[in-house]
Amino acid sequence: MVKPYRIALAILCALSAAYHSASAANPPKVVFIGDYLTANWPLPANSNWTNLGYPTPDTFQASGSSSYWLSNFQSIIDLHPDIVHILVGAEDAAIVDDGVRPIFGSIFANNIESMVAQAKTANIKVILGTTPAGAPDNIGITQINAFVEAYGAATGVPVINYADALCTCVNSTLGLGNGNAISGISAGNAFPPLTQGQTYLPQPLIAPDSSIVPVGFPAILLPTPAGYALMTQMVQNAIATTTGATLKSGYLQDIDFGEGIDVNANTPLFNQNTVVPGNTLQFTPWGTYSDGITRPLLNSNFAGSSGTWTSNNPSVMYVTQTGIAYALSPGTAWISYVSPEGVGFSPWVMTVNTAIP
Repeated sequence: MVKPYRIALAILCALSAAYHSASAANPPKVVFIGDYLTANWPLPANSNWTNLGYPTPDTFQASGSSSYWLSNFQSIIDLHPDIVHILVGAEDAAIVDDGVRPIFGSIFANNIESMVAQAKTANIKVILGTTPAGAPDNIGITQINAFVEAYGAATGVPVINYADALCTCVNSTLGLGNGNAISGISAGNAFPPLTQGQTYLPQPLIAPDSSIVPVGFPAILLPTPAGYALMTQMVQNAIATTTGATLKSGYLQDIDFGEGIDVNANTPLFNQNTVVPGNTLQFTPWGTYSDGITRPLLNSNFAGSSGTWTSNNPSVMYVTQTGIAYALSPGTAWISYVSPEGVGFSPWVMTVNTAIP
């Protein structure tokens, strides 16, 4: 006779399989709202993803700002999405930046809080994103992103760190930083060609009507196709975890930048096991989730942890808490990672050889 607990276990397994099958067949309905950064985002062809980003520049009257979307948020609720992805801030910062229509940070904060509250009342989940800066030290962008990060950590609303992923700074996501600062590009001027390691630099967006963007006015910058592809991968991860996918196991991959982190001077090499003193590597954890898909962990959870990195032999190679490792002396070191959920990943064994004469 079959024991009752075996029948119950079989039923649970069947229900679980049916649930995951149904989830794969019926992906969540996601609406993306925001400004020109969202409007120009080439989202994958997916009938359940709707891009409603406002395609500014038009009149530079803050269309696509947090205030604009708060005033139109009922129309988003009426679409009955499962998730609304909110990426606003560039237009809010532009109002600060032009010196004509000052806006206080509290207005942006109140707008975000109001939209999240309305979404929760309508049983709609929210994913927020930080805004990539089009130039160093954009007035307002740093403050806006700081609020978004802190708000997400305090309320449990998922925040995707696009700003870090696309910045031109060392320790950005995947470590693809460089020493060249981005400056405003005037309309009509050629954008400098991308160099090694700059695949995530923004590109200029020139308005189709030249009367809208006067000559000499800094052009609005967009992520490159590679930058948008990275953003897409990051949001796919966030959507999966928001809808219940859980991390089960994982492994590491690395990128070797040769002598030092200046990636403009070195061609990155992927998945290296042997290096020499002076080499810099960026490790990226890849996690396998309960839906059977393996994804890179590209984003801090903004609750103070992006996982824990350790080296069992830091005198040979040590690793930072953003996954950047530095080879110091000949020997062997194990690079290990534990996710914020406490899942230990398969370690990576690195050999540091004597430097080549």
